[in-house]
Amino acid sequence: MKKQSYFTARHVEHFKADPERRIEVPAGPPSGLYLIVHSSGKKSWALRYRWRGRPSKLTFGKSYPEMGLAAARAEAEAALDSLERGINPAAAKAEEEPREPDNVRAVAREWIERNVKPRARTWAEVERVLHRDVLPAWDKKLITEIGRADVLRVLDTIVDRGAPISANRTFEVLRSWFNWCVQRGILPVSPVAGIRHPSAEKSRDRVLEHGELSEVWAATESLGYPFGPFVQFLILTAQRRREVSEMRWEEVNFDKALWTLSAERTKPGRVHDVPLSVPALDLLANLPRFEGPFIFTSTSGAKPINSFSKCKARLDARILKRRPDGLADWRLHDLRRTAATWMAGAGVQPQVLAAILNHTPGSTQGVTSIYNRFRYEKERREALERWAQHVLSLAVAESDAAAVGA
Repeated sequence: MKKQSYFTARHVEHFKADPERRIEVPAGPPSGLYLIVHSSGKKSWALRYRWRGRPSKLTFGKSYPEMGLAAARAEAEAALDSLERGINPAAAKAEEEPREPDNVRAVAREWIERNVKPRARTWAEVERVLHRDVLPAWDKKLITEIGRADVLRVLDTIVDRGAPISANRTFEVLRSWFNWCVQRGILPVSPVAGIRHPSAEKSRDRVLEHGELSEVWAATESLGYPFGPFVQFLILTAQRRREVSEMRWEEVNFDKALWTLSAERTKPGRVHDVPLSVPALDLLANLPRFEGPFIFTSTSGAKPINSFSKCKARLDARILKRRPDGLADWRLHDLRRTAATWMAGAGVQPQVLAAILNHTPGSTQGVTSIYNRFRYEKERREALERWAQHVLSLAVAESDAAAVGA
């Protein structure tokens, strides 16, 4: 039998890099020592071991050739000696070096910068999820110390506070993050692997009936600025809540009756033009204007509104005064679905409706973004005008009924 060749300093010197990926080469003894050959050609050292049953990794502070094979083996032996004495060598190093690259916060920051920001328009929401529930719970840990139990504790905490859907969104963020860590060689396996969504979800199909929609509109009349007009504008335009709340005066062209959102402002990441109906234009023309850029604001235009749950609660309170049974299981997003359902029932073609809602148009994929900005402009304007007049007719009918009842 041919004897296995021993890993030598000559092997370290002559090992070639792969420009497409990072390579880890076993460099023991001791077992667990690896030479890491980066795609750039840089060579460094790491020790993989288990701490309390979980995979862990210690990255050495010096790279090759500053640290040669003999020195790396001595460093690994010292780390394993600490391990036998009940000391986690990676955690001990993290305390000595607060900016350790494998610290949870450092890895999260790198993931967002390298992977999330270039690809996702909603990177700020991903960052918010991590900073709200994940990073505070794992603040003192290395990424290699995070295990299945840690993930489940975070998710269970969110579910226990009554936010199961938020737990699902956090799960999805963690799954994406740890998959990236595995691809980068930071982790051997994802601690999320095998975990299911914390809560079952089903797609909502809630559409407000005519009487319910008129109740919401009536409630907005007494809600006042900024939330009253904000909800009315949501209804009239059928656009996304966040995109309306962050609306700026500079985006509105009154002469062309057009609201233009930049690609950075939309969920699909493309420029979106919204034809404004006469009622929508009248609503904007009668709003107060401040020095700041935002239209719907409680800080003189400096910041957009964001207290949507409070807005909804105030709406519900006003509806209850008029309707003792209130409105069952409705959300602000249901207003968008209600508008879309009515327009579809009124004969608006699917491709026109998709353009109104800024959904990806399957029939026009591959067409330039400039063309897509103005697709079906005439049809969209007609559809939104008909919808706005329908809403106002419901509001007038409700007002007349109330007057007769009085």
